[in-house]
Amino acid sequence: MRIVFAIILLAAGLTTVSQKAWADFNVDMAGNPFAPFVRLNTEFGQVRVDQRIIIRLPSPASAPVAVGAQRQSVAKLQYKEKKIGKCLWVDRLGGSRPGPDRTLDLLTRDGILIRAYLGDGCLAREFYAGAYMERSFDGKLCVDRDVLHARTGAKCEIDKFRLLIPR
Repeated sequence: MRIVFAIILLAAGLTTVSQKAWADFNVDMAGNPFAPFVRLNTEFGQVRVDQRIIIRLPSPASAPVAVGAQRQSVAKLQYKEKKIGKCLWVDRLGGSRPGPDRTLDLLTRDGILIRAYLGDGCLAREFYAGAYMERSFDGKLCVDRDVLHARTGAKCEIDKFRLLIPR
């Protein structure tokens, strides 16, 4: 039917018909059918791309230690705890290991040992394979704000930090 119509138009001498007129019949000038262009009333919105940075604190087997002798004697030493601030720079942290009870020992890149007391319901043994955290806007790990994630699926808040000093 379309081909017949195109032949009739050509025979009538209407070869100068614009492409718009041909589009009304859903055929191009050669008579090939095509789908008409339909303009939908679409609305455009703003797109926001969020980026997440996950920081990994490795387990003791792969944790970097500045002083080699300290790694061997760390388990045998007795420590005295001293108060420190409520936030730590994440870039300075180099590793973690489960501590006694509900504590996680964090090791900085320059060899300082910090004990993080975990919130209620959290067990330190779940962090045997290391800890993960999302990088915050200020680059710090803070008490009662940030959450530590274990590879076992546990999520724990931190109640307080203490600096460990060998006796």
